[in-house]
Amino acid sequence: MPRSGLFHKKCARILLADVSGKEAELTAELGEGIASCRANVSKSADVRAMVEMAIAEFGQLDILCNVAGITGPQGSVEDADEENIDRVIAVSVRGLLLTMKHAPPHLVAGDGGVIVNISSATALVGMPGLTVYSATKGAIIAATRVVAAEYASKGVRANVICPGGIETPIYLEHLARDPEAVNKTVSLIPAGRVGKPEEIAQAMLFLASDASSYMTGAVVPVDGGLSAVSTHGTDLRL
Repeated sequence: MPRSGLFHKKCARILLADVSGKEAELTAELGEGIASCRANVSKSADVRAMVEMAIAEFGQLDILCNVAGITGPQGSVEDADEENIDRVIAVSVRGLLLTMKHAPPHLVAGDGGVIVNISSATALVGMPGLTVYSATKGAIIAATRVVAAEYASKGVRANVICPGGIETPIYLEHLARDPEAVNKTVSLIPAGRVGKPEEIAQAMLFLASDASSYMTGAVVPVDGGLSAVSTHGTDLRL
């Protein structure tokens, strides 16, 4: 959940799960209606415990937001380290599949529910140097569409957001390490800037709400127009 706490401001009761330990800090910051647990989404036991904790804390599960992800090895795929490849797949693909394995039965058991997954604009536009990362983000789109088709008759919707460059800690690390490359990338975004975490939160809130009740299986770019332009031959590393 972005630090703006937008869902919390809308009175959602939230279970924050993360592997870093920062989930406890954010829980304390946001206060009432928030619980947290340490979880590695690539481990089935952790994901099952996370879902069970949400049910125990709040009595039901209505919304699942999958936002876990890590950057992959950059550069040519032939130079990619296999250990890093496995690590990125474990978090971005295995983690997504495990949450969508354990959570939907509880969504169905209620009055239906919503799944909002986070992919990336790199799944929509070929970005040289990001083969491994892009492959996992494309898998998120494919899995979301299948789950949307499978669960639509059961009252569960599933949609996916594809952010472009967003001002996250990872983005700021890239900026500090290679400001010239990052600024070059930003210059290619039609909106002329990177996005704010709050702008992704707004899209998530829309897809989680009844305002999007006839949307399922949708792929929603929130990227300042990046996926609308050709970037062939451009090395983009946001």
